[in-house]
Amino acid sequence: MRKAMLSVALAVAMCVGPASASGPYLYDTPFVHDYSFESVLTIGVIPHYLDPDELETLVVFLRLAGRFREEHVELFRSVAKKPEDRGAASREFERLRREVRLLLVQESDKIPPPFDVIKDVAYDVSWRDQDGTVHTSTSHRPIRNCQVDAYQKARATFLARRSRYGRGSVELSRWADAQMNVFGQCGGNTTFDPPAEPEPDWEPLEQHDRRYQIAAAYFYNGHYLEAASRFREIAQTPESPWRDLARYLVPRSLAREALVNENDEERHLQAALDGYRELANDEDYPIDDLPVAGQIRHLEAQRDPTATRRVIEELIVNRPDQATAQDMRDYVYLRRRWNAWSYDDEASEFERWRRLLSERDSTAALEHWRDRRSLPWLFMALEKADFRLGVSALTELLDAADALPDETPGHFNILLNRIRIRGLLGESEVVSRLFEDAVEDGIEKSDMNLVRMAAAEGALNWNSYFRWVSVKPLSLPWTDDFARRLPANFNRITTDTPVFFWETAALLNRAFTPAMFLEVIDSPGLGAYQRGRMAIAGWTKAMLMDDLTNAVELSRHVARNVPFLADDFGVFEDAHDMHFEAARIILEYPAFSPWMWGDAGRVQHHLVRRDDGTYRERRPIPDHVADGLNWLNWWCASSEETIERIRIPDAVLQHPRFSHYSEAEIDASRRMVDLRRTAATTAFGPHVIRYAKNNLDDPRVPRTLHRLVFATRHACMTVPGEISRAAFALLHKHFPDSEWAEKTPYWYD
Repeated sequence: MRKAMLSVALAVAMCVGPASASGPYLYDTPFVHDYSFESVLTIGVIPHYLDPDELETLVVFLRLAGRFREEHVELFRSVAKKPEDRGAASREFERLRREVRLLLVQESDKIPPPFDVIKDVAYDVSWRDQDGTVHTSTSHRPIRNCQVDAYQKARATFLARRSRYGRGSVELSRWADAQMNVFGQCGGNTTFDPPAEPEPDWEPLEQHDRRYQIAAAYFYNGHYLEAASRFREIAQTPESPWRDLARYLVPRSLAREALVNENDEERHLQAALDGYRELANDEDYPIDDLPVAGQIRHLEAQRDPTATRRVIEELIVNRPDQATAQDMRDYVYLRRRWNAWSYDDEASEFERWRRLLSERDSTAALEHWRDRRSLPWLFMALEKADFRLGVSALTELLDAADALPDETPGHFNILLNRIRIRGLLGESEVVSRLFEDAVEDGIEKSDMNLVRMAAAEGALNWNSYFRWVSVKPLSLPWTDDFARRLPANFNRITTDTPVFFWETAALLNRAFTPAMFLEVIDSPGLGAYQRGRMAIAGWTKAMLMDDLTNAVELSRHVARNVPFLADDFGVFEDAHDMHFEAARIILEYPAFSPWMWGDAGRVQHHLVRRDDGTYRERRPIPDHVADGLNWLNWWCASSEETIERIRIPDAVLQHPRFSHYSEAEIDASRRMVDLRRTAATTAFGPHVIRYAKNNLDDPRVPRTLHRLVFATRHACMTVPGEISRAAFALLHKHFPDSEWAEKTPYWYD
């Protein structure tokens, strides 16, 4: 789990680039350990990020409130299935389906239909437009139609009938044919043709079986009222071996008529509930064999999910010794439903606490803490505190937090917020002292990254922000020793290399102008790798904005922090035509971009096989290198929809870190994403063509024209055909015998 930066400036600026199917990919660099649910349960770890929809949130609340008991451990553990456990159950179900299919095929001459599990159910959706016209369309939703118990029951019945009738018997063959018909309805992909009615001369058991199979076929095909009628008839037949199960399937059919077919929902739901309750109150009914209580709760939840969730939650919180694993499973199901949460006057303390966890209301959190003075609400108030609360309120919270003993649940999380809030108060020396204390305590790298992030989040100015915002990877796809031995033109990233989170890189991409890059690029705490990336992005932005003054300044930072580019940028700085030199650099180094990569950046996707059969170690991709025909070769234009979606919100620009800028500078930040309207080829291609026409004697022109044509093979939401054709024509007209003309047989429309 990665820390979600809580400040507005970082949270809204998040931007994660898509991974490419070929060529390099963007390595999801781990900076923070992902703590297991087991560690939350048993040793009281409180994750640095709490998801309101996850069960661990309730565990954390109970620990903070001092209400977590030993019985809670096993209770919560009962639903904490590991992914491999879920995978094993899925594989076992698949094995069971194959086994049943094989058993049926052995006794039937029919070609078996697909034995699907999921069925798509069509339903109509209606809406009214602004003119009042009603529109209707058909949509689909999946339902899990045939459950594990259906296949288990079919296998058991098949084996029993084979034992009774014998292999190859007519009776067993008829049963297998009908059962294949039943399971063929599970996916709804076959024409509905239910099994034929039993013949009068069949023995009674076979007739009872067939009547049950017919009812089941109607059920799986969605004819629930017909199924209910047939199951009711079976339930009223004392000699039928399916009598008890049919009594259960009558209300189940009625429930599906309400919930799946959405037919007279209230009436059929009530009828289903009445049927289940009758079974629950029947002392002679074998209730232990069927989930009657679970079905009652399921239907009650359909009618009032909030009330049902509250009943289960109260049981779990206050009487864990009386709660069951089924209670937990029902609770997990309900808590993830949007309509199971209603923050009315009857809401519990946990409900209100959970609600604030998902909101940004620092004032409400503060008022709740002032009203209750409890640890859960202090924890929440600290989590939500921001500069808008003011000095007095922030100081009040800090005084309460500072007084907590070290053994307090959530002590480390509270420390992070103390550091962040001290920063908001401008107490940089206190932040430094708390950081140094953490270093002296020997905290591990994961926690150190969290401390740095907290300090950065509380920073009121860029100098403090960039002092703290650097974090170091916990692991990489290569070893540190391998990275250090890479050639100088590689990004030699090790686990000791300071890098930016994607959130920080996105903030720089969306809000930082070239002048702002120059303002912060020498901030203490930044490494050469970060400064090099910032210089390249800032310089490219400056050229796109025709800001040559800042472009020259940033070019010196590129040369200083990315030494292998020093010669190219020396030529740029001395050039009489900087636009051509910039275009030549960008076409020469395809991964140059005004947009920075966060984390460890791009990584080689495929392992390269050596001649001896071994594979070269995966490695970072340098910023100047493109790898394969993929979207990372030069940058592309973005759609207007994308530009507006990622435009930096005014709330970010109102942060104190932006307070020293003029209105014009703030507006320039707001418009940084507008640079995404152009692609590399359309921005710099015309400069190449103009320069080439006037400088045919420059020996670099043929190669640059070739590179431009090559770059235009990506349409990039623009139409670079004219640029491509013009570059192609110039190259073949004036340099027909050059190697670059030979390497450029086409232009791209």
